[in-house]
Amino acid sequence: MIPEALFKTLFAVFSLGLSLADLKSGMIPRAAFVFAFPVFFVLGLIKEKPLPPGAMLTGALLGLFVFLLAFFVSNKKLGLADIWYSALAGMALGPLCWYAAISIACVLGIGYMFVSKRRQIPFIPFMTLGSIIAIIIR
Repeated sequence: MIPEALFKTLFAVFSLGLSLADLKSGMIPRAAFVFAFPVFFVLGLIKEKPLPPGAMLTGALLGLFVFLLAFFVSNKKLGLADIWYSALAGMALGPLCWYAAISIACVLGIGYMFVSKRRQIPFIPFMTLGSIIAIIIR
């Protein structure tokens, strides 16, 4: 068993790394997600307070399909890495915490758009902030 705090820290550090890559280059290597999904699934099963595998799968599918729908509704203006990160966050956080994280991310992202006057923003940093805030308040 790994401590809950270690799991949350590993997820936050990984997410911050993705955020920096998104801010710097606008591209996230697909290999990051190929690595992250099995690692965080196994870690999620062996942490102190594990999520049931069904909840992890539900969170991942929820994150995947909601953002996939947004991808097509927005005429493919959302990045594919945003979709994969949303699924990863759903799996790691569970469906209820995912809702909170994405809600926080949307508020922060919209606020940033108004302040910066930019029409397109890298969204993974906001999802990371939303996930970290949701983890803290959970």
